[in-house]
Amino acid sequence: MDRRSFIRKGGLIGGAMSLPINPAFLIEEKIPMIDTHLHLWDLDQLDYPWLKNSNNILSRNFLLNDYYQAIEGFPIEKMVFVECGREPNQYLEEVDWVAKVREKDNRIAGMVAYFPLEKGERGMKEMEVLAERDIVRGIRKAFMPEHSGFKAGIRILIKMGFSYDLNIRPTELPRAYAFAKANPDLRIILDHIANPDIGNMEWEAWAKAISPFSSLDNVICKISGMLTKTSQSGNRLEQMRPYFNTVLEVFGVDRVVFGGDWPVLLRAASYQEWVNVFHSLSKGLTSSEKRKLYHQNARTVYRV
Repeated sequence: MDRRSFIRKGGLIGGAMSLPINPAFLIEEKIPMIDTHLHLWDLDQLDYPWLKNSNNILSRNFLLNDYYQAIEGFPIEKMVFVECGREPNQYLEEVDWVAKVREKDNRIAGMVAYFPLEKGERGMKEMEVLAERDIVRGIRKAFMPEHSGFKAGIRILIKMGFSYDLNIRPTELPRAYAFAKANPDLRIILDHIANPDIGNMEWEAWAKAISPFSSLDNVICKISGMLTKTSQSGNRLEQMRPYFNTVLEVFGVDRVVFGGDWPVLLRAASYQEWVNVFHSLSKGLTSSEKRKLYHQNARTVYRV
């Protein structure tokens, strides 16, 4: 099925998001899952400034056993750990902590680490030290395209063979497009479909800004973080439909990956509910296209 046919079919099969699904649909079709966006943290090990507020429901430890409970019943074959906003100077400690966690579960097949790319050439030796940790596949760092040090850091990133997870807002998409076009050798993963305000119907401006990426083969879109941007007062499935359809229209089934964004997801829903939504949104795809979306593309993008 081509992407335009998928859009014409509507992409989304109606149904109540709150109803749990039977993960057998993945097992029966022999479709394993790779979760490309997993967070874990231990507040006793590292410092996380954004988790200092005791009123934040995420201000507690989230460890492997918690994740196991969240994904129970789903055929998660591998996970990609994404940096969690610890104190910037603890980035290497976070990598080493994740490597130890991987000893307990080798399905953590790769990691997107933090690195101060704005150091530019001054950061070369530090990045070489980071590259010695075989778990690292890419870097996520605040987007600073006009910063000369950041530009130099990106050039080093390309030499190292790392990818770049880009976590931005829709207003930054034009700058991101220019950046991606200027760096065709850099594999860029656009996190959370660029974080549109789904609940406030930001679709038109977001869709206009993201459409040009259809011509950039080096940019992959991570379908994640959508539920946390919906309005809980409306039909959340219907709110997400045009965004998912547009992502498929722009990137096609060869440049999209699934991400859980757990436990940040818990601000809006459970893992079960997100997979339910994702399953509904992708219902119109063929089995081979689903395998790309849930599994195959992630293996290539993150080299896992």
